Amino acid sequence: MRHAVKVLTATAVLAATVAVPATPAAAGGTGWWSMSGYLVSNSAFNPNETSVTVPTVANLKLKHTGSPARTGQRAPVVADGLVYALDDSGVTATDEVTGAQKWRFALDPEKLTLPTELVHTAGQLVFAVNVVAAMPGSSSSEIFVLDAPTGTVVRNFDDDGASIQILVDRGVVVVSGESRYAADARAYRLADGQSLWRHDLSMEQPVSANGRILLSGNVGNAGPLTSIIIDIGTGVTTQTTADRAYRPLASDEAGTKFYVGWGHSLQVLDATTGALTWLASNLYPKFVVVTQSRLYVTSSGGTIFALNRGTGAIIWSKSIPGSESQRAIIAGGVLYVTAKGNRVHALNPVDGALLNAPAFTGTTDQLVVTYGRVYATDGTKLTVYGL
Repeated sequence: MRHAVKVLTATAVLAATVAVPATPAAAGGTGWWSMSGYLVSNSAFNPNETSVTVPTVANLKLKHTGSPARTGQRAPVVADGLVYALDDSGVTATDEVTGAQKWRFALDPEKLTLPTELVHTAGQLVFAVNVVAAMPGSSSSEIFVLDAPTGTVVRNFDDDGASIQILVDRGVVVVSGESRYAADARAYRLADGQSLWRHDLSMEQPVSANGRILLSGNVGNAGPLTSIIIDIGTGVTTQTTADRAYRPLASDEAGTKFYVGWGHSLQVLDATTGALTWLASNLYPKFVVVTQSRLYVTSSGGTIFALNRGTGAIIWSKSIPGSESQRAIIAGGVLYVTAKGNRVHALNPVDGALLNAPAFTGTTDQLVVTYGRVYATDGTKLTVYGL
């Protein structure tokens, strides 16, 4: 079998690695990217991109740039012909093709600060914003649900605790952030804001494995390290591991297992039984991209590792200082790595070779690549590239 792999062409290996369709789609159309990690699996892998690929990424050209009037702008989400960008003071929706602004939802900067990421789900936009603290040590948030086509508020409700991470799955909103006096993870019913459950452990990254999530940390903020798997709807704990704080990175497509970081190692955690399987050591994983046959791990030391998904064997590695600051993504068979210094490295995921691509100058967050367009932000404005 190993001899057969050696004689595959680069194109065949690429297709096997990231499942890139052979025929590019026509330019234009409606893209889709629902949350920062693409799906609730947090895979950071878009297998549906067919236009911007390894052969065509060099042909990308600047299409349009938004007006620089925001601060703290995050990477956008894309759905139904609109692009939604969250910043420190609100959300802006623009036309996917022209970049024209469709609506703007403004927050009160005197009362609200530090929004979470933005999530698109079933025609709605969901995010949480921290309330400016009235006294030291206190923490509370407000969760907003907007109608995605119009930007009007469907509902908003109070949340007792700090909000750093947000996950929306199966009609449930989970927000998480370490708080001195409040639970570190809280869940609400999306339809009406009804509180569902609370836990004193954190959701380190927004990952759902078939409706199960992984929380970890110190029980009661000062107790022993603990990791638990819970049902997102009920909050019922299905598995508990003492003396360990697993960092959830992503889940597989079927939602049967979590890929987790534990110290320097990358491990596989069975989402049903809690059984742990060693995969690779000395990686210090911070983010991971999950494709059908490989894992692309961003280490806390600024190295990208390509691993065999089944065996954990390292296929290649590449040092990119500062890459640990933002998640890498794969779309159309191109691996995009955003690093400190506002640089984006476009790599061939087969062998890590640097590709000829635009500089995406000034990029401060991960890229979003969908339906022939590349979206980049410098923290104040959104820049769009296309073929």
